[in-house]
Amino acid sequence: MSAEPLVAGALHRAALYRMLATAFSYPTPARLKALALGVRQAAAETCAALRGALGRLADTAGHADVGTLAAEHVALFQREVRCPPYEGAYGPAQMAGKAALLADVAGFYRAFGLGPAAGQPEVEDHVCAELEFMSVLALKEAWALAGGQTEGLEVTRAAQRAFLTDHLGRWSESFAGRLTAAAAPGLYPAAAALLRAWIEADCARLGIAPRPLEGVQEAEAGTFTCPLARPAPA
Repeated sequence: MSAEPLVAGALHRAALYRMLATAFSYPTPARLKALALGVRQAAAETCAALRGALGRLADTAGHADVGTLAAEHVALFQREVRCPPYEGAYGPAQMAGKAALLADVAGFYRAFGLGPAAGQPEVEDHVCAELEFMSVLALKEAWALAGGQTEGLEVTRAAQRAFLTDHLGRWSESFAGRLTAAAAPGLYPAAAALLRAWIEADCARLGIAPRPLEGVQEAEAGTFTCPLARPAPA
Protein backbone atom coordinates (compact mmCIF):
# COMPACT_ATOMS: atom_id res chain seq x y z
CA MET A 1 0.00 0.00 0.00
CA SER A 2 1.26 3.47 -0.89
CA ALA A 3 2.20 5.72 2.01
CA GLU A 4 0.71 8.78 0.28
CA PRO A 5 -2.81 8.53 1.82
CA LEU A 6 -1.30 8.12 5.29
CA VAL A 7 1.03 11.07 4.75
CA ALA A 8 -1.90 13.19 3.54
CA GLY A 9 -3.92 12.18 6.61
CA ALA A 10 -1.12 13.16 8.99
CA LEU A 11 -0.68 16.51 7.22
CA HIS A 12 -4.43 17.11 7.46
CA ARG A 13 -4.32 16.44 11.20
CA ALA A 14 -1.36 18.81 11.58
CA ALA A 15 -3.29 21.54 9.76
CA LEU A 16 -6.37 21.11 11.93
CA TYR A 17 -4.41 21.34 15.16
CA ARG A 18 -2.58 24.41 13.85
CA MET A 19 -5.84 26.09 12.79
CA LEU A 20 -7.35 25.49 16.21
CA ALA A 21 -4.30 27.10 17.81
CA THR A 22 -4.80 30.08 15.51
CA ALA A 23 -8.47 30.31 16.47
CA PHE A 24 -7.56 30.72 20.16
CA SER A 25 -4.66 33.12 19.50
CA TYR A 26 -5.00 36.90 19.75
CA PRO A 27 -7.01 37.91 16.66
CA THR A 28 -5.50 39.99 13.88
CA PRO A 29 -6.80 40.56 10.33
CA ALA A 30 -4.07 38.33 8.90
CA ARG A 31 -4.78 35.51 11.34
CA LEU A 32 -8.53 35.62 10.76
CA LYS A 33 -8.08 35.62 6.99
CA ALA A 34 -5.67 32.68 7.14
CA LEU A 35 -8.02 30.85 9.52
CA ALA A 36 -11.06 31.29 7.27
CA LEU A 37 -9.17 30.12 4.18
CA GLY A 38 -7.51 27.19 5.92
CA VAL A 39 -10.68 25.95 7.58
CA ARG A 40 -12.63 26.12 4.32
CA GLN A 41 -9.97 24.03 2.62
CA ALA A 42 -9.95 21.54 5.49
CA ALA A 43 -13.74 21.24 5.33
CA ALA A 44 -13.49 20.05 1.74
CA GLU A 45 -11.02 17.34 2.74
CA THR A 46 -12.52 16.03 5.98
CA CYS A 47 -15.26 13.62 7.01
CA ALA A 48 -18.91 14.65 7.10
CA ALA A 49 -19.00 14.54 10.91
CA LEU A 50 -16.55 17.47 11.15
CA ARG A 51 -17.59 19.38 8.03
CA GLY A 52 -20.36 21.33 9.76
CA ALA A 53 -18.13 22.47 12.63
CA LEU A 54 -15.41 23.51 10.18
CA GLY A 55 -17.90 25.41 8.04
CA ARG A 56 -19.25 27.36 11.01
CA LEU A 57 -15.74 28.32 12.11
CA ALA A 58 -14.85 29.44 8.57
CA ASP A 59 -17.98 31.60 8.37
CA THR A 60 -17.45 33.28 11.73
CA ALA A 61 -13.74 33.88 11.04
CA GLY A 62 -14.56 35.41 7.69
CA HIS A 63 -17.16 37.83 9.09
CA ALA A 64 -15.68 38.66 12.50
CA ASP A 65 -14.92 42.24 13.52
CA VAL A 66 -11.29 42.23 14.63
CA GLY A 67 -11.67 44.96 17.25
CA THR A 68 -14.69 43.37 18.91
CA LEU A 69 -13.06 39.95 18.85
CA ALA A 70 -9.82 41.30 20.32
CA ALA A 71 -11.69 42.85 23.24
CA GLU A 72 -13.52 39.60 23.85
CA HIS A 73 -10.24 37.64 23.68
CA VAL A 74 -8.80 39.79 26.47
CA ALA A 75 -11.92 39.41 28.61
CA LEU A 76 -12.14 35.66 28.12
CA PHE A 77 -8.50 34.63 28.37
CA GLN A 78 -6.43 37.39 29.92
CA ARG A 79 -7.75 40.27 32.02
CA GLU A 80 -10.95 38.76 33.44
CA VAL A 81 -9.95 35.16 32.67
CA ARG A 82 -13.57 34.10 32.32
CA CYS A 83 -12.34 31.01 30.52
CA PRO A 84 -8.84 29.94 31.63
CA PRO A 85 -6.87 28.84 28.56
CA TYR A 86 -4.38 26.69 30.45
CA GLU A 87 -4.54 23.11 31.62
CA GLY A 88 -3.41 23.80 35.16
CA ALA A 89 -6.65 25.67 35.92
CA TYR A 90 -8.81 22.57 35.45
CA GLY A 91 -9.53 19.67 37.74
CA PRO A 92 -8.70 19.39 41.46
CA ALA A 93 -5.74 21.32 42.83
CA GLN A 94 -2.63 19.15 43.06
CA MET A 95 -0.51 18.96 46.18
CA ALA A 96 2.62 19.64 44.13
CA GLY A 97 0.94 22.65 42.56
CA LYS A 98 1.20 23.63 38.94
CA ALA A 99 4.97 23.10 38.85
CA ALA A 100 4.66 19.33 38.44
CA LEU A 101 2.18 19.70 35.59
CA LEU A 102 4.36 22.25 33.78
CA ALA A 103 7.41 20.05 34.21
CA ASP A 104 5.63 17.09 32.65
CA VAL A 105 4.32 19.11 29.70
CA ALA A 106 7.73 20.72 29.20
CA GLY A 107 9.28 17.25 29.20
CA PHE A 108 7.16 16.31 26.19
CA TYR A 109 8.29 19.46 24.38
CA ARG A 110 11.97 18.96 25.18
CA ALA A 111 11.86 15.39 23.91
CA PHE A 112 11.14 16.83 20.47
CA GLY A 113 13.49 19.81 20.70
CA LEU A 114 10.79 22.35 21.53
CA GLY A 115 10.38 24.94 24.27
CA PRO A 116 8.59 28.19 25.16
CA ALA A 117 9.59 31.48 23.60
CA ALA A 118 12.17 33.54 25.48
CA GLY A 119 10.67 35.80 28.11
CA GLN A 120 7.41 33.83 28.33
CA PRO A 121 7.49 31.76 31.55
CA GLU A 122 4.82 29.18 32.33
CA VAL A 123 3.23 28.99 28.91
CA GLU A 124 3.67 25.25 28.45
CA ASP A 125 0.10 24.33 29.35
CA HIS A 126 -1.65 27.07 27.33
CA VAL A 127 -4.19 25.68 24.87
CA CYS A 128 -2.33 27.27 21.93
CA ALA A 129 0.97 25.69 22.96
CA GLU A 130 -0.54 22.24 23.42
CA LEU A 131 -2.40 22.40 20.09
CA GLU A 132 0.75 23.56 18.31
CA PHE A 133 2.66 20.67 19.87
CA MET A 134 0.14 18.16 18.53
CA SER A 135 0.47 19.81 15.12
CA VAL A 136 4.24 19.35 15.25
CA LEU A 137 3.85 15.68 16.21
CA ALA A 138 1.49 15.11 13.28
CA LEU A 139 4.01 16.75 10.94
CA LYS A 140 6.74 14.50 12.32
CA GLU A 141 4.44 11.53 11.74
CA ALA A 142 3.99 12.59 8.10
CA TRP A 143 7.77 12.95 7.73
CA ALA A 144 8.38 9.48 9.18
CA LEU A 145 5.73 7.94 6.93
CA ALA A 146 7.14 9.58 3.82
CA GLY A 147 10.67 8.43 4.68
CA GLY A 148 9.74 4.92 5.78
CA GLN A 149 11.15 5.59 9.25
CA THR A 150 9.50 2.85 11.28
CA GLU A 151 11.12 3.74 14.61
CA GLY A 152 10.41 7.45 14.23
CA LEU A 153 6.82 6.69 13.32
CA GLU A 154 6.33 4.59 16.45
CA VAL A 155 7.87 7.30 18.64
CA THR A 156 5.70 10.11 17.27
CA ARG A 157 2.49 8.09 17.44
CA ALA A 158 3.24 7.00 21.00
CA ALA A 159 3.89 10.62 21.96
CA GLN A 160 0.57 11.71 20.47
CA ARG A 161 -1.33 9.05 22.40
CA ALA A 162 0.47 9.91 25.62
CA PHE A 163 0.06 13.67 25.29
CA LEU A 164 -3.66 13.45 24.56
CA THR A 165 -4.16 10.87 27.33
CA ASP A 166 -2.23 12.80 29.97
CA HIS A 167 -2.86 16.39 28.91
CA LEU A 168 -4.79 17.95 26.02
CA GLY A 169 -7.42 15.22 25.82
CA ARG A 170 -8.20 15.56 29.52
CA TRP A 171 -9.09 19.24 29.77
CA SER A 172 -10.14 20.30 26.27
CA GLU A 173 -13.75 19.23 26.86
CA SER A 174 -14.07 21.35 30.01
CA PHE A 175 -12.34 24.28 28.31
CA ALA A 176 -14.67 24.05 25.31
CA GLY A 177 -17.76 23.86 27.50
CA ARG A 178 -16.75 26.84 29.61
CA LEU A 179 -15.87 28.85 26.51
CA THR A 180 -19.22 28.07 24.89
CA ALA A 181 -21.03 29.31 27.98
CA ALA A 182 -18.91 32.46 28.46
CA ALA A 183 -18.39 33.73 24.91
CA ALA A 184 -20.71 35.78 22.73
CA PRO A 185 -22.14 34.03 19.66
CA GLY A 186 -19.55 33.89 16.92
CA LEU A 187 -16.00 32.68 16.49
CA TYR A 188 -15.20 31.37 19.97
CA PRO A 189 -18.22 29.07 20.36
CA ALA A 190 -17.55 27.81 16.82
CA ALA A 191 -13.90 27.16 17.70
CA ALA A 192 -14.95 25.43 20.92
CA ALA A 193 -17.35 23.15 19.02
CA LEU A 194 -14.62 22.19 16.56
CA LEU A 195 -12.12 21.60 19.38
CA ARG A 196 -14.54 19.30 21.15
CA ALA A 197 -15.42 17.34 17.99
CA TRP A 198 -11.85 17.13 16.73
CA ILE A 199 -10.24 15.95 19.98
CA GLU A 200 -12.97 13.35 20.39
CA ALA A 201 -12.41 12.12 16.83
CA ASP A 202 -8.63 12.05 17.13
CA CYS A 203 -8.72 10.20 20.44
CA ALA A 204 -11.02 7.62 18.86
CA ARG A 205 -8.67 7.29 15.88
CA LEU A 206 -5.73 6.70 18.24
CA GLY A 207 -7.71 4.24 20.37
CA ILE A 208 -7.48 6.20 23.63
CA ALA A 209 -10.00 7.46 26.19
CA PRO A 210 -8.50 10.22 28.39
CA ARG A 211 -10.00 10.75 31.87
CA PRO A 212 -11.57 14.23 31.81
CA LEU A 213 -10.63 17.04 34.15
CA GLU A 214 -13.72 18.88 35.32
CA GLY A 215 -14.25 22.19 37.07
CA VAL A 216 -12.04 25.25 37.23
CA GLN A 217 -9.84 26.21 40.15
CA GLU A 218 -9.71 29.76 41.46
CA ALA A 219 -8.03 31.93 38.84
CA GLU A 220 -4.34 32.55 39.40
CA ALA A 221 -3.30 36.11 40.12
CA GLY A 222 -1.87 38.16 37.30
CA THR A 223 -2.30 38.23 33.58
CA PHE A 224 -1.38 35.17 31.54
CA THR A 225 -0.20 35.70 27.97
CA CYS A 226 0.79 33.01 25.51
CA PRO A 227 3.30 33.94 22.76
CA LEU A 228 0.62 33.15 20.20
CA ALA A 229 -1.89 35.28 22.10
CA ARG A 230 0.08 38.52 22.02
CA PRO A 231 -0.99 41.14 19.48
CA ALA A 232 0.97 40.79 16.26
CA PRO A 233 1.21 42.99 13.19
CA ALA A 234 -1.53 42.31 10.65
